[in-house]
Amino acid sequence: MAAFETLSDEALAAAAKTSVEAEGVLLSRYLGLIRFHAGRMAGCADVDDLVQEGLIALLRAIPQFDGTREVKFSSYAQTCILNRMRNFVQRESRNAVPCDDLVQVMEEQGELADPDTPESILVEKESYAQRRMQVMAMLSAREWEILQCVMDGASYAETAARLGIAEKAVDNAMQRIRRKMRAVRSTDYFDQ
Repeated sequence: MAAFETLSDEALAAAAKTSVEAEGVLLSRYLGLIRFHAGRMAGCADVDDLVQEGLIALLRAIPQFDGTREVKFSSYAQTCILNRMRNFVQRESRNAVPCDDLVQVMEEQGELADPDTPESILVEKESYAQRRMQVMAMLSAREWEILQCVMDGASYAETAARLGIAEKAVDNAMQRIRRKMRAVRSTDYFDQ
């Protein structure tokens, strides 16, 4: 894993398509950024839920990143994370105006986080892959299937249609998934 820690984000994103260890290093680099944005949006939704949504966004962004374009992975990942968090707030509150205003003010004031903050550098030293595997082991086959659909960008309605279940069943499963992920996080790994 030490070899992965010296790679750029773009190189890690490419390696993460075939390596769980590379994915873990990349996820650990961005955990601080996700926490930062979740904290900034705390008035719009529950911070833990926002962190989970940010992690899902990052997990989706890694395989979708196109390294042949002139875009840095950090810019792409931050956009994906913020969009997913905003969409979550919209779903939860049914009123997206306050959160959209918050993000707009943050962008205008230049307060969007730099992924090379001291916190993210410290977090980089941790192995995120082990926790991801723990979460995967805690989920039922149906929960994992639902999470994969949601991570692929499907809405709850699209996920329900794809799997032939009720939309409420998808919502209930995602709530269970979040609780299980919080249980893993409460093992002090995320509370650094």
